[in-house]
Amino acid sequence: MKVSGVAVTSLSGMSSVTPRGFSFIELLVAILVIVLLTGVVSLNVGRGGAELQLDGEVRYLANLLSFSGDEAELSAADHGLLIAFDSTARNTRYQGIWLRRFEQGWASPRAGTEVFVPFVFMAGTELLLNLEGQPSVEIPVYDPTLKTAPQIIMWAGGEVTPGSIEWLDDLTGELLYRLEWDLLGRMNLLPNGEPPIEE
Repeated sequence: MKVSGVAVTSLSGMSSVTPRGFSFIELLVAILVIVLLTGVVSLNVGRGGAELQLDGEVRYLANLLSFSGDEAELSAADHGLLIAFDSTARNTRYQGIWLRRFEQGWASPRAGTEVFVPFVFMAGTELLLNLEGQPSVEIPVYDPTLKTAPQIIMWAGGEVTPGSIEWLDDLTGELLYRLEWDLLGRMNLLPNGEPPIEE
């Protein structure tokens, strides 16, 4: 049969083919692949956000340690940072408490109170504090009534207790970040414990 110069073949001579859909197994496999891909993407995005948050926390702490050292020199009074467990938090978290040495002992600084506020470290990490001559420093539970002395001291003469803080993944124990400083307070930020690759 010809329609407007185009040959059309009749389908009556061809065997009929019934359309076949996907089997139940094929659908399950497709759904599983989609779920796995979604999980990998969301895990990478979530980890990226946590890495940025941790990087910001380390830089903030490094800047405050430097500022505290400057404040110690200007005020001719030792300043310090006490790292302790925050017993009021649901999850075990760490907090940093800034202190100043007075004649009666260590207490909160009176000047710069808007800068030297206690801060809470990021959840999901474990902290290791290492000081020169004391390889592993125990981190106490914070009790304001005990007036505990700080572990890291910025001396009025310009020196700092040399050491480092390591942030470890709470679940895997993987080293996420290390902040090191020397006797003169020079900071070294090491993501994953290694110097950043310079391009």
